[in-house]
Amino acid sequence: MTFFDSKAKRWRFQSAALCWRRKGSIMALLALFIFIVLPVIEIYLFIEIGAAIGAGWTIALIFITAALGLTAMRRQGLAVLEEAQAAQSAGRPPLAAVAHGVLILLGGGLLLVPGFFTDALGLFFLWQLTRNLFVGAVLQALLPRFISMRPNEARTRPPQTKRTDDGKTIEGDFRIDGE
Repeated sequence: MTFFDSKAKRWRFQSAALCWRRKGSIMALLALFIFIVLPVIEIYLFIEIGAAIGAGWTIALIFITAALGLTAMRRQGLAVLEEAQAAQSAGRPPLAAVAHGVLILLGGGLLLVPGFFTDALGLFFLWQLTRNLFVGAVLQALLPRFISMRPNEARTRPPQTKRTDDGKTIEGDFRIDGE
């Protein structure tokens, strides 16, 4: 038990005080992956691929994947932008197009980072088939959390107003002089 745990148990807002640990542990794991695990994987792959095809070809392959990433990101990004505009003009929210755009940006950025593991992740997000599967799974998992209202429910309910009877309300008609 740490110092903060012992103080929080005596405090009546214990769950609010300890929520930083849950968020912090996820961020710590993400930082551990990005700054330690990912470079170790990339260095290992550089050594193995460099030994198999040679150092010159390995470096050339890194530059080629970066150039291909920029090209694919530009081309697919424009296609997704057109898709978002078409969805918006049809009156539909461009939620899937925005998700595709974010994944294209992430995939292109991963292809720009030197390394073969990040290139594989970047290609995963740039390839339309895997991107469609990923977006479908993420939207299916997240949308029920954010959308709790059924269609047309907002239009069928009367507006909820807060009424207070504090004695300061004056009812009556008014008229603007000069009109």
